[in-house]
Order: sequence, then structure tokens, then C-alpha cells
Amino acid sequence: MKFLYCILALFTLLFSRAQNPGSFDDVIPAFEAYSELPREVVFVHLNKSVFIKGEAIGYKAYVVDKDTKKRSLETKNLYCVVQDSLNQTVKEQLIRIENGVGSGLINLDSTFTSGQYYFKSYTNWMRNFSEPNYFEQVLTVIDPDKTEEITPVEKELVVDAQVLPESGHALVGINANFGVVIKDEKGLGYPFLEGEVVNTEGDVVTNFKLNAFGIGRFSLIPEPGTDYFAEFRVANKDFRVPVGYIERQGVTCTLKDLRDQLGIILNAKFRNNWQKNQEFMLSIHNGDSIKAIDISFREESRVVKVFPKADLYPGINVFTLFDSSGTPILERLYFNHQGISIHKITPPELEFAADSIRVSFSVDALDPKYWNSVSVSVLPANTSASKAHHNLPSYTLLSPYLRGPVENAAYYFKEPTPRKEYELDNLLITQGWSSYQWNTIRNKPPKYLFDFEKGLYYKVTFNQKTTDDFFVSPTRYNDSEFVTVGEEQKFFSRDDFFPVDGEKLVLAAIDKNGMWFQPKVFVQFKPSSIPPLGLNEVTPLGYRETQILKGAEEVRPFEGFYEVQKLDEVLLLEQSKKNRIEKIRNKTVGRVDFFEENDYRRYWWLSTYLSGRGYIVDETNGRFTILARNPGSFSNGIPKATPTIFLDGVLLTDFSVLYRFSMEIIDYIEINRSGIGEGLRADGGGVIKIFTDPSKIRRARVSGESLVNYDIPMTFSSDKRFYNPMYNDYFGEFFNNFGAIDWHPNVVLDTKGKGQFSFLNYGLPKVKFYVEGIVNDSEFVSDVVEIKVQ
Repeated sequence: MKFLYCILALFTLLFSRAQNPGSFDDVIPAFEAYSELPREVVFVHLNKSVFIKGEAIGYKAYVVDKDTKKRSLETKNLYCVVQDSLNQTVKEQLIRIENGVGSGLINLDSTFTSGQYYFKSYTNWMRNFSEPNYFEQVLTVIDPDKTEEITPVEKELVVDAQVLPESGHALVGINANFGVVIKDEKGLGYPFLEGEVVNTEGDVVTNFKLNAFGIGRFSLIPEPGTDYFAEFRVANKDFRVPVGYIERQGVTCTLKDLRDQLGIILNAKFRNNWQKNQEFMLSIHNGDSIKAIDISFREESRVVKVFPKADLYPGINVFTLFDSSGTPILERLYFNHQGISIHKITPPELEFAADSIRVSFSVDALDPKYWNSVSVSVLPANTSASKAHHNLPSYTLLSPYLRGPVENAAYYFKEPTPRKEYELDNLLITQGWSSYQWNTIRNKPPKYLFDFEKGLYYKVTFNQKTTDDFFVSPTRYNDSEFVTVGEEQKFFSRDDFFPVDGEKLVLAAIDKNGMWFQPKVFVQFKPSSIPPLGLNEVTPLGYRETQILKGAEEVRPFEGFYEVQKLDEVLLLEQSKKNRIEKIRNKTVGRVDFFEENDYRRYWWLSTYLSGRGYIVDETNGRFTILARNPGSFSNGIPKATPTIFLDGVLLTDFSVLYRFSMEIIDYIEINRSGIGEGLRADGGGVIKIFTDPSKIRRARVSGESLVNYDIPMTFSSDKRFYNPMYNDYFGEFFNNFGAIDWHPNVVLDTKGKGQFSFLNYGLPKVKFYVEGIVNDSEFVSDVVEIKVQ
């Protein structure tokens, strides 16, 4: 954490502060302790927010360090759950995070029906903190078999109107800004309302107009002995709301945007001289770092400070004024746009080929040498299925600092303009205090209870120990391992374990003669289930009711969808296999042999195969020895060079594990007789690299029933290819409103700054790209682009 004290003179920010003993001494150290542990924020880009049963939720998660805005490299485990309206978990997945990002698919199967659901995502580390750093979004699911025509149901009119003075207080006789927010029963604003402010006598003193989200402001100089009311009309019904929090004594705060500077005006009225002569402190923090200055009203009841925006924090700045006892008496949030970079994509270039369209694009101001990752959802241009309130910038830069949800927060970060900056400031006036509660900061700092998780951890405890050597089978993301334990050791363990899609932990014990047999062990895994979030969760905003049009019958019941998907997966798998084999052979100096399922060599022992490759192999007396037939290494007519052997990347110093080693579990073998490229490890006998196949190990029988499978309670979900269901009509109103075209969660821009993806050409005249991502290592790209494709 970066910690600063500062003293400000007018127009100048100086970073030092002399404290009065016993006044504010505990505020800054308390904040320093509170913010010492780093925070993460997760945003999830969903391919859309209204789904049809039978489709899949495609999602890409971005886990970001809350302070630096760079991708978090600590967390590897991300929990994703879908809950119904009763908070019952319907689906859950554990996703692997690499370089701060991860992606997955959740199929909307028979467990779903028409209704509202909640997608939540969080890391174990987030559970240490009270701030809302996790992700949550409302989803709507349409079941074509149960949906006819659903129109908004008429309900009793609910109006939640609040008129809040800037920083929480207004003073009689002092000009003050008041934020106005008028919402419905769902927390969504009544758009573009106009109203008046009247006094006790009914005289109009000012008026206001709200934006598209029911938010606005007005200015007022309250007069003594006068009450004020905001009057407006909703659905032909009149409402009258008192304008509150107008006081005779206290301190108020007003912010003034001065282009490259920010002015803060503090006005005070006190009951007596003791209050007037007390010391105050104004702190400015962003959740991680803090600055503080002394404030005094001894000479003047009006104090003005001006901050160069370059000296403020990029993004949210929380201004808090403390009295002499260290009690916070007002708070004001301000968003500093300086230092925030939000990029758009360049106009896409299209290339038409057969039934698909290939798209090439870049990102403005991109530096290709930095890390980047982008996700793209392709939807019909007239879609009603993309209703998310947030994009990556709004969820990362704004949401964690607020106590309540924000309607269409993404609006403020799409093509920012002075008007949008003004509207965002109106929003912050109506938010009041930030999500950082000073009582918690000073009295309940977070405790380090939950770790950064980096894969699964397993512990193998011996029930009966008859050997010191064990073999751990490889999985898709973990190499095989030979474990040797001490005589007194009662268990062995490892972390960074990443089993996927129901993989099992496969173990074998190895005796002194190299024979494999079943171990007698007890295995434990951690975590074994998805933990509860366990925080004071913020209720997410839903969406305005969308009429679900007649035409749901246009969607097929999806009987043929899964067969098509399976066929496509087989074709993709075959092409992927060819590409993999070609890649391995291209980077290998020597010979490479791959072993397919029907390969007759799979019935051999490894010794038989290597003998056929010109090596002298001896397996008598339960041992495995091997020598190369290398004329340059003969001594008295006897070959003496022993090859260097690797098994799944592990250099073998003892070949006993290769005794009676079955070819059934081998994926491929590299033989580099010259040892070129292997350095001193070749040692004249060349190099042999043996790679096993986890899927074959599960089926193989090595040295009899020697391998034992242990079920893993929870495994990671792999990132599968996104498929669309088949619609009867791609030109109908239903598909254009709620259908999906394609989803590309992992678009990486190449060294020339170009990103590419393809989608099927359904013959639509226009489509929209919804783009989110991180570029230049710590900057955001967020864009919605409509293009013509016909």
C-alpha cells in the first residue's frame, strides 16, 4: 500500500502533515492497516443476458488487482454459480484463471425454466473483505415450451424518491446542490421526469429534470424556518417529497470541476467558539492509498481548496471530513477521469468465405508488446438480449466503491463526454457514503482467513506403508510425478493441481524391485466444494420488463442440436490432433513416434519397442538397463553409452520405474540419438523422452491392478467450444430479439496488433459486436460496434 500525508495550500498539493497529538492519530494508521491486504475485483463478460433454454451461457472472467487495475496473477481458482430466484444454486463451476482471465460455458439444460436467475462469480480471497468486489448479474431464461406471449403485468405504482444534499448536509443560508433520484419498485429510474421545488407557502423556488436513469440535481439556498418539497408526476399521479437534511449548524461540502483542477468548498456554521476552534481533517482515499490535510475554520467559515487533477487518484476519490474526535461528519465521492484509458476497436474489416465471415480488427492506441486479451459476443443488430448494466470499466472502476447498484453504469464509460461526466457526478451525489465504512475501517480491519487459491491441494495419507516410492498419474494440466518419502513420513501432498472435467487422481505404489502395486492410502482434497460467498451482498438490479413476443415456437426443441454439436466436436478434435502432432514434430530434432488407439505396438512392453529402435535393453532380475548401439562409444567391443531418459518431463536417475512399462499408456516417444540441442544431458547415448497419456492411463492395467483411481469431489471446468442451437427462422422477430450468433471469449491481438475471429453468416443485414478486454497490460477496451454484413 502507498501511504501519504499531505498539506495543501490553495492551488498546491504538498505531501506532508503535522498531526496534533490525540486528535486524528488513529484515522490514518487505521486506514493503512485496513488497506494493507491487496484486493481483487472480478468482472464477467456474459455473451448476453436473456437466454433461451437449450442455449449456453458463454462467459469470460477478468480478475483485476483493485489498486493497479492490472490483471491479478495470484488467484487461479474462480467460483461461478447460477442461482434461481429463491437463491438455490442451479449450476456451479470452478474455472481456472491464467494471467488474470478464464472462460467457460454453462448449458441451460432441463434444470432451467422461464424466469430470473443470478450469475455470481468470486474468488476465495474476496471472502476476506466486506467491500462488494465480487461479480453478480441478473439473467432471464425463456423456455420455448412454456412461453406463449408474456407482457408486463400491471402492478401497483411504486415510487421511491430521494432528495439528498451534496455530502449529506445542507446549511441554512448557504447555497447547496441537491441530488434527485426517483426509482420504481425494481430500483430502476423513472426516465426524463421533470419537477419543481416549492417552499412551505407553495412558491416555486427552482425546478429539476432527470436523465434517462431518473437522476438529476438542483441548487438551492435554504431560508431559515422554511421547509421545501420536490413535486413531480408519475403515471398521471402527483407526488410531493420533502427536501431533508437542511440544518442550522454543521459543515457542508461542494465540489467544483475546474477543467484540470478540482475545487472543494467547505462551509461551516457552529453553535459556539469551541466548535469553531476545533481542528478538522480532510482525507482523500481510493481504497488503497490515502492523503490528508488539516482544515481550520478559526479565521473563516468558508474554506476553499483546489487540487490539480493530476495529483488526485485516477478513478474514484473519496473525500471525508473528520472532526477533532476523529469522527467522520461528511463524505463526497468524485470520479477523476484523468489517467483512465478506455479504448475502442478500429472499424472491423470483413472477409466473406463460403458460409462464414472472418473479422479483423485492432484497438486504438494499442501497444502490441504488452499483454492483452479480448472477448467478443456477436448478436443480431436489433437484439433485446443484451441488457447488462455494467461493462468492464464500470464494474472495475466504479461499482466496488458504491454501496448500492447502478442502473446502466456502462453508459458513463462509453465514449465519455462532458455531459456524461456531469451525469456521473450527479449519480455520485445521490450515492452518499462510499462502500468503505469508517467504523469497520477503524474497528474491524479484514482478517486473513482465506487464501489465494492456486489449484487444488491433495494430501495422501498412508493407511499401511510398505514402500517409500509412489507414482502419480498425469492429468491434462499436471505432469506425472514419482514421489519418494522418508521412512518416518506419514503422508505426501501437493498443490497447484488442476484436474478438469471429472478427471481422477490415479496412484500406484512401487516396490524395491520396480514392481507397481495398489497403494493403501487415504486421499483428501481441498477445496472439496464451492464455498459460500459469505458477505453482505448487494442486491443486483434487474431489467425493465421486455415483452416476449409470439414466435417462441420458431425455436426448435433442440433434439438435433446435440448430435450436430457432437459431430462438430469430433471434427474439431481430429483437426486439433493433427495440428498438435505437426507442432511436436516440427520442434523435435530426432524421431517422434505417436501411438494411436489401434496401434499394435500398444501390446508391447517399452523394452520391446526400444529394442526395435536399436537399443540394448535388459529386464532380467527385475531391473531395467539400457545401452545405445553407438560405435563411437564402444570399449572392447561392448557399447557403454547409456541414453538420458525423461518420463513426462522428469529426468530419470533410476530406471526401475520403466521395468515392464506398458506401451498402453504412452502417447508418444521422442528419440534424439545425437543429443543435439540437449546439451550435456545427452552424454553420448542420446536422449529418449517418453510422454504418457492421462486418458490412456485410466484405462490401462500396468503390472496388473496396480493403479487406483480416487474420485475428486470438485474439478475445474474446461473451456469448451461455443455452439448455437438451431433456429427454424433466422429472419424472424424472435431470433432477432433473443437469439445469439457467436461467442469468442479468447481473442488475442497478435504482434501486429490484429485480432481475428469468424462467425456463421446467417444472412442478417447487420450484426453487433460487444467487445470487452484488457490491453496494454492495465487498460480497458469496451465497445459496441454495429456493422453491415449484407
